[in-house]
Amino acid sequence: MKRKVRQLWSLVLFAALLLQSWGFTAEAQTSTDITQLESQSIHPSQASNYGLPLNTKDGLIFHAWNWSFESIMNHLPALAEAGFKSVQTSPIQGTKESSTEGSKWWVLYQPVNFKIGNSQLGTREQFKRMCEEAEKYGISIIVDVVANHTGNAGGGNLTYTPAANVDPAIKNNSSFWHEARGVENWNDRWQVTQWGVGLPDLNTSNQQLQDMIISFMNDAINLGADGFRFDTAKHIELPNDPGGSNFWPRVLGGLSNKASLFNYGEVLQGGADNFAGYTSYLNVTASNYGHSVRNAVGYQSSKNVEAAKFFNASGVSPSKLVTWVESHDDYANDNNVSTAMNEWQIKMGWAIIASRAETTSLFFNRPVGNGKFAGKLGDPGNSLWKDPDIAAVNKFHNAMTGEGEYLRTQGNETLLVERGTKGMAIINLGGITQINSETKLADGIYENRASSGGTFTVSKGRITGSLGGGQIAVLYKTGGQTPTVSIDVPEGEFNTDSLKVKMTYANADSAVYSLNDGPETAFRSGDTITLGTGAPIGSTFVLKITALSAAGQTVKTYTFKKEDPSSSLIVHFYKPSGWGTPNIYYYDDTASPIKEGAPWPGTAMRGEGNGWYVLQIPTWKIAKVMFNSGSNQIPGPQMPGFEVSGEKWIKDGQVFSSNPESNPVHLLMDQEEQLFYTETPGVYRIN
Repeated sequence: MKRKVRQLWSLVLFAALLLQSWGFTAEAQTSTDITQLESQSIHPSQASNYGLPLNTKDGLIFHAWNWSFESIMNHLPALAEAGFKSVQTSPIQGTKESSTEGSKWWVLYQPVNFKIGNSQLGTREQFKRMCEEAEKYGISIIVDVVANHTGNAGGGNLTYTPAANVDPAIKNNSSFWHEARGVENWNDRWQVTQWGVGLPDLNTSNQQLQDMIISFMNDAINLGADGFRFDTAKHIELPNDPGGSNFWPRVLGGLSNKASLFNYGEVLQGGADNFAGYTSYLNVTASNYGHSVRNAVGYQSSKNVEAAKFFNASGVSPSKLVTWVESHDDYANDNNVSTAMNEWQIKMGWAIIASRAETTSLFFNRPVGNGKFAGKLGDPGNSLWKDPDIAAVNKFHNAMTGEGEYLRTQGNETLLVERGTKGMAIINLGGITQINSETKLADGIYENRASSGGTFTVSKGRITGSLGGGQIAVLYKTGGQTPTVSIDVPEGEFNTDSLKVKMTYANADSAVYSLNDGPETAFRSGDTITLGTGAPIGSTFVLKITALSAAGQTVKTYTFKKEDPSSSLIVHFYKPSGWGTPNIYYYDDTASPIKEGAPWPGTAMRGEGNGWYVLQIPTWKIAKVMFNSGSNQIPGPQMPGFEVSGEKWIKDGQVFSSNPESNPVHLLMDQEEQLFYTETPGVYRIN
């Protein structure tokens, strides 16, 4: 009997302890740890140094046509090394077919919903990982959006009938559709924007449909998208069009982080295009200029660089233009506008457009293999983009950011693109050429950075030198620019057994590193070392990197400490009324450089009921946190995040060390702890 009484008393104590573990206390709670904080909007960058421009617009776009998200992610280091600032995906919406046959590339332009992920490119989670990886290399992700139409049910009488698997929320709403017929007069602006282009035409003036598009695009932004290309933008009405609407100001105005996005529309020139009108809202495609460049390099025409000097853009500023040698439509459509171009013509055309000022140029990546559509959808394309001359031109473009241009010609086959007083690209379409031209470059010897090699001399306002037939020269000096050094992770604590550190440098001839004052080891920019494997917790690692050039040397030291991997942060947030699923953006500004979680707007939190959302942040001990949903943000702009450590609850601008909504339970006993020897024990009350 004594054993039974002790067991009962143990159960009572266990219940009390269990209640306490759920957030209840055995006594009245006398105080709660409350922290009131101020805030600021901080979005630090972790971009690696590949000499890429800071702004998407100032760089060059790589069109990863039909590449899967995984394929893009696997090639990001090489793309950054080749000098591409941005990667443009194919459309990421759900498609009407699951085929990955290369000749069915058009299925990506026949979407069935406004959601991320399809069988050709990958899932929403893969898209997110790709964007996160791109951020490490300073690469922007531009998403191709199809907002004008959906996939159809077939040809003939079904051309303007939506495909069977179009999202029912779209398909079954009659107000979401324009009349089921195609454009008959391409010079009639109303028809161009209100009737179809061989596919079911969406009524883009409908605000409920606009809201779906805005939500889809904001989802992509939240996952890391940096801009958008609007397919068939020419067929979406402007406010001043006949039958015009507020689509462009409302949709673009409803995007998160809109001030930092790079957006452009496919506005193919010709007919009733209202070309200049679109530039009030976004950049536009200079399709006529692409035709001129192809002619200039001798495609279906005699070579004549004069053809590539003028943009033929209806007076639109070059700063609003996206230029190309060929687009995916030029290459892939049935009329084969550019399909027969050879790689030399593409390369020379690219050297012309990418060396110029102001415009943003797009490099279209053709499919790999023999035949027009040899590869499968999702596979990487051919390797022309890796050509050393293309990379040299790309790096020239990036180095010349902000410089003006002056175009000179020597006959019909040689174009000199002079950028301010800093550099020059020479494109020679003919035979061996002796360059002798006026220039504003400073006197000196300029080494040709393209594959043709050699040097050019500038003296008293003239540039002279020899350039081989069909070759490119890329001339600029980095003298006076001291080397730069960077790593791809923030220094400070790490909570894994080992830490991989990628080391990069620029404007340097060579570099070495040492660890904890050990021997120096030479490395190439982009090499990775691993720290900490098997070392005890608490070990410190000091990484010293030295980069050398004729202009001098740069030495940087980074310190890392191995910490207990079991440590983590847990943050709970009470969602305000009217918010969707909140994102949490977290960073640690005590580290140098600043340590950051996922780029703004951060990571979606997980609902845990009763209006609360939670996120666990492994390996972090302290952070500052901010919350957002659409245009809502807590703390507000220009204020720092809430400072947290361990596990914290945040509600109404206050930080709590326990859930502020827990109801304390008071456990009161009306008997002293004792042994008793009767069949009926005392009465114990839990209040």
